[in-house]
Amino acid sequence: MNIVHLFNRYFFVLMIIQGIFLTFIDYKRFKKNKLKKSALQSRTIGILFLIFSTLLCFLSIYYF
Repeated sequence: MNIVHLFNRYFFVLMIIQGIFLTFIDYKRFKKNKLKKSALQSRTIGILFLIFSTLLCFLSIYYF
């Protein structure tokens, strides 16, 4: 079974929500608590989630 076919819209919405939460909400909370390294890691992981989920969504819709 191809892993791209397992990726559907519900998973896409979940990943987008998680990416936005990590990028904006957790980043502010970590920065407020003076955890700069964790804030940077949170923003980086959130952006990667957004990019990865968008890429998989387009691949599952248009490529296969």
